[in-house]
Amino acid sequence: MEPSSPRKLPFSLPVDSDNKATEFHPLSFSPPHMRAFHLAWLSLFSCFFSTFSIPPLIPIIRDDLNLSATDVATAGTAAFVGSIFSRLAMGPICDLVGPRVATATLSFLTVPVVLATGLISSPSSFILIRFLLGFCLANFVASQFWMSSIFLALLLALLMESPPVGPTWVRGWLS
Repeated sequence: MEPSSPRKLPFSLPVDSDNKATEFHPLSFSPPHMRAFHLAWLSLFSCFFSTFSIPPLIPIIRDDLNLSATDVATAGTAAFVGSIFSRLAMGPICDLVGPRVATATLSFLTVPVVLATGLISSPSSFILIRFLLGFCLANFVASQFWMSSIFLALLLALLMESPPVGPTWVRGWLS
């Protein structure tokens, strides 16, 4: 009996022997590579926005809740501590269940926290919400893990470098 050769899966992007994409087509939504890319950046953006939407509103929140400078500083520290704890936990969780499930689970678990932000009525609830919102930033770890599992390392390095450079190139082309 002949050993069976691994079945070649049909992908819309060229892939290497590990089924990692060797090309990047940002306007494509084809599964699994580009769809995963778009889901990863969308979940990362929504969690990032959720976490960092409160600091610009601190002057208004401070007046409404009668927060002291100590309360505001404690809430900022709580958000930082929440993000550190959750990031440390996210790596092993991604290893255990995979980045897709980890990202989805974290997003679903933090949605009630984002909604509860509108119900804050005391300094202690403000500090607690900031701590729990810090957990959203663990999606950064899951997103990086996810991208490294679907794109070739060299391509991933180029993609990581391009956002800071890209807008500069576009401005140069438009002027």
